[in-house]
Amino acid sequence: MILLLFEKHVLWTDGTRTFYLDQVTWIVAGLSFAWVVSFLVSRYLRRRALRRRPRRTHHKLPKRIIRVKRDLSSRYLRPNFSGNIHAVGIGRFSGSDDYYIQVFINDAAAAIWTGPGTLPKSYRGVPVVSVEMPRAVFLSSPVPASPDQFPNGIRERQETIIGGISGANTNLTGQSGTIGYFCTRKSKLPRRREIHLLSNSHVFADLRKAKADETDLIMQPSPGEPSPNRPIGTLVNFSAVKFETGTKDPNHVDAAIAKLWAPHRHNAVIPQIGGIKGHVRSQEIEVGEGVRKFGRTTGYTEGRIFSICLDIWIRYDRTGKSAFFQNQLLIQPALPCFAKFVAEGDSGSLVVDERQHAIGLIFGGMAKLPESLTKSAGADAGGKIVVSLGKPQRIESYGVANPISEVLDRLKIDLVV
Repeated sequence: MILLLFEKHVLWTDGTRTFYLDQVTWIVAGLSFAWVVSFLVSRYLRRRALRRRPRRTHHKLPKRIIRVKRDLSSRYLRPNFSGNIHAVGIGRFSGSDDYYIQVFINDAAAAIWTGPGTLPKSYRGVPVVSVEMPRAVFLSSPVPASPDQFPNGIRERQETIIGGISGANTNLTGQSGTIGYFCTRKSKLPRRREIHLLSNSHVFADLRKAKADETDLIMQPSPGEPSPNRPIGTLVNFSAVKFETGTKDPNHVDAAIAKLWAPHRHNAVIPQIGGIKGHVRSQEIEVGEGVRKFGRTTGYTEGRIFSICLDIWIRYDRTGKSAFFQNQLLIQPALPCFAKFVAEGDSGSLVVDERQHAIGLIFGGMAKLPESLTKSAGADAGGKIVVSLGKPQRIESYGVANPISEVLDRLKIDLVV
């Protein structure tokens, strides 16, 4: 800027002085400024175009509901408060704009907590509804899935890497997970585009280690599969998962990326879904909207958003410890067509809406088979969420997902579209 204040400026000195005029300075500065503005605007417009537009039926979640949910979570989900309550979320009554607080209990027949008192019908003017739901676990698979039980999953070696197939860290002996999709790392400056694989931290990394090293190779298929595998990439970045830290220090995502080695071909599609067209911001995800996914174990399944802003404890069987996650998504299967939405080995699956916009990244859920499909509740024949203020609902075979916008922001990545 100081150079622009003078009429002439020294370009170089080599025994003879050479000058250039102010016009040259202004032209160069103007062209540089225009290029920077054009680059920033085009990047902003592209990222905006990749976000799903709010629907006409979009229901804006009142901030008061979020505050009430946080208050109840801090009370009910703190360690040693209740051996029965393991999650608190937000649902919406069918056919209305009214939200309510969901308190998830493991066993409706058992005491909610030690001592007097019961779950209130409302809290600070917001209805409170109890929902019976088995506890959630991380969904990496310790045993091979039965082809007869789940015939649609892709657990074999694939010459062309696609989303939804088996893949995991080579150090996770006997474990299996899902390669969810493809992404690129964000950069403030243009650079060569490198393709990365997206999945969970507990699939692409060994959570018993504090950081990645040269042994963290991604195998396809997973080490736990009977099919022969080979390394296809290297772990680049992952979100560390904190265990037993309590509600004051929550986890937000369980996500990791690995660089796909150049010799391996890839196709940015998910079986029976296709390519991804963009993503949905967490504040625009609606209770009751239909979603789908393709995972290594169950293959293609459909479900519905049952809870938003879900705070939940999830157990990691590999360490025997539990981790507290805040503001997640709870997805129930689309009964009766799909008895399960996820199973062990589906960790890392990308959750997509009906227009192929990514919504979330599966990392947890109910691992065992449904105890009774006749006891399952929560959706009527038309797929709408149904709530009864009498006896507790019960949901089974559900999945828990990180909101994809949170994953993209925290890992600083973009999905391949």
